[in-house]
Amino acid sequence: MIRTADLLILTVLCGLVTTPTLAHSTARSPENTQTNKAASMTDTSPLIDLFNRWESVWHEGRYDLIPGCVGETYVRHDQQGNRSVTRDAYAAEIQQVHKARPGIRVVVYDHAFSGNRAWFRFAFKWTDPETGEPRSQAGFQSYRTEDGKLVETWVTLQPIGSAWPDAVAQENWTSPPPIK
Repeated sequence: MIRTADLLILTVLCGLVTTPTLAHSTARSPENTQTNKAASMTDTSPLIDLFNRWESVWHEGRYDLIPGCVGETYVRHDQQGNRSVTRDAYAAEIQQVHKARPGIRVVVYDHAFSGNRAWFRFAFKWTDPETGEPRSQAGFQSYRTEDGKLVETWVTLQPIGSAWPDAVAQENWTSPPPIK
């Protein structure tokens, strides 16, 4: 089982590997570097707004919000491999998940936002439609956004039946994590 400290180290390493340097995005000068650092560290409101809407897609079936949440092409690195899907194809995948797992919830235990990146430690929770038994699957997901939309994601899932040891989850996806 992954300890929280191990997960934090993994998160930092993933961020180092996947975060582009400032040299690729702007001219490197002390003024630009300080401005970019301040902006990426303080203005998380666009990401909060995006993930509040994305939570509505998942929890309320607000599929009408998908065009404002997902780019035309969505690159996914998940259990199906590395693939690029259209916004409409991904919307159909989400709808299929909801049909196969009625009432599915994405319960978030921890998250962070930085620049155009976000990550979540979460668990899917649902009731098996055939047996009526509760099911869960713990996971970790990192996102990259462009122009306020999801354009790339990295997902790792533990086996069905897995769960995080946290006693309490966040109230919603973007609320502060509970104090331990």
